[in-house]
Amino acid sequence: MASMEATMRLASYGTLAPGKPNHHQLAGLKGRWLKGVVRGHLYDSGWGAALGYPGLILDENGPEVTVHLFESSDLPAHWERLDEFEGPGYVRIVVPVSTDEGVLEAYLYALASEASGPISESGNLV
Repeated sequence: MASMEATMRLASYGTLAPGKPNHHQLAGLKGRWLKGVVRGHLYDSGWGAALGYPGLILDENGPEVTVHLFESSDLPAHWERLDEFEGPGYVRIVVPVSTDEGVLEAYLYALASEASGPISESGNLV
């Protein structure tokens, strides 16, 4: 079970981040954005790949992947809607996110299944 703090945080590495195509899914939610990193591999997989946004599979030994961390007390009321938006290709999991404020637990939508061949060893979007 996720901690109370994690339920109020979303780590986005793709389309939900500020200035990205699906950021409107978070419109109207009050909160703040922080920069952070998680570890894993980006793959040209998932529905976001068609928009130029690869999917992520976490790997504590993988490269750092830059994320935008959204903190909002409004998020718990929106998880069901966000889960439906992301669809069956992604799973919402709790991850440690390294930020300037320390390591914070947050939810992140990772690829639901294994993919082949990372598209970016640097951990940055190509």
